[in-house]
Amino acid sequence: MSPRERRPEALVLDPGVLREGPVCEFGSALAVEARGGTVITPWRDRFRAAEAAELNAASDARDLSTATFPQVVVHLQKSRAATFEDLAQAWRILSPGGQLLLTGTNRLGIVSAVKRLAAQLDQSGIVVSNRARARAVRFKRDDGPGPETEMTPPFEARIDAIDGARHEFTVETRPGVFSAKKLDAGSEMLLDALARFVGYKPPKRVLDLGCGTGVLGLAAAMLYPDAEFLLADADARAVECARANIERLGFVDRMRAQWWDAREKPLDTRFDLALVNPPFHYRGPDVDLGPALAIFDSLPGWLGRKGRALLVANRTLPYETPLERVGVLDTLQSARGYKLLSLKRSARSSGSGDRHASGSRSSGSSRALKRSR
Repeated sequence: MSPRERRPEALVLDPGVLREGPVCEFGSALAVEARGGTVITPWRDRFRAAEAAELNAASDARDLSTATFPQVVVHLQKSRAATFEDLAQAWRILSPGGQLLLTGTNRLGIVSAVKRLAAQLDQSGIVVSNRARARAVRFKRDDGPGPETEMTPPFEARIDAIDGARHEFTVETRPGVFSAKKLDAGSEMLLDALARFVGYKPPKRVLDLGCGTGVLGLAAAMLYPDAEFLLADADARAVECARANIERLGFVDRMRAQWWDAREKPLDTRFDLALVNPPFHYRGPDVDLGPALAIFDSLPGWLGRKGRALLVANRTLPYETPLERVGVLDTLQSARGYKLLSLKRSARSSGSGDRHASGSRSSGSSRALKRSR
């Protein structure tokens, strides 16, 4: 068995799991490569990889308004709400009598997810593959109501201006978007320091990289009513969420959100200020630092000649060395397990940034830690 076939998500390739005919696959492309069909992924790099492999791809299953499939595969996510959002969409596009396959690892909670889905569908799932500490379970599309989605409630955020005035606002969320249930501690630390960091000269152009719900950019927009803003994220769900918040809070005229991956060229340049709560992802027991390092590499292309960045991260993550290659780095604060960093673009930094891993998702790793994103 090849290393590729030993991966937990490769259970869908085991004999007897897939039937003949096209498949719609949420969260991977292995089944679509084997049977044809459509890949559903909100992640920009995976979407582009699917397109490069000449596979049909969509960032959101709702874009498939009329399509139906005889089989649909849903790969379990860490977020239960995001998984059941995918399952509900999978049920919608599944042909009557078609098979719904839910697959995932024990570590992510496949057993409890299967139990929950079985109760909602009022049918017993059939385990069609069980190895690599993972399993794939089959359900049949019937006339029942289907999987139940979970709401992610809005949360409250606030930011204080340098004169002490307080701005409070509500942030809407979406399943699967980072920190969908409450304001995370890292972002809270950054917002507490933002007004003092900027001082009395407001920025004209502000960037929120890895924006998630958009909370950092939205808060900055409260402070700086004359500035223009760009929010960017590699997760299409986050971009949709940020756009909804931008519209609801009335910032459409001076704020936009774009789907962007850090291995792509910057979408714009000459920003005075970048706000960054860098993402990282788990690969087994390790933390994948690749997305964060790629964002750091992109900063010279985004920032103007005197541009600065305010970054927050887990205190133990080794970000200092790669950031010092970009510019002059200072540690402003270290508390509650996080550190707040100031980066001033160096004159020697190139406008396009140096790429450590333009073709790879990961260019660094660390042992699993308290997660900031």
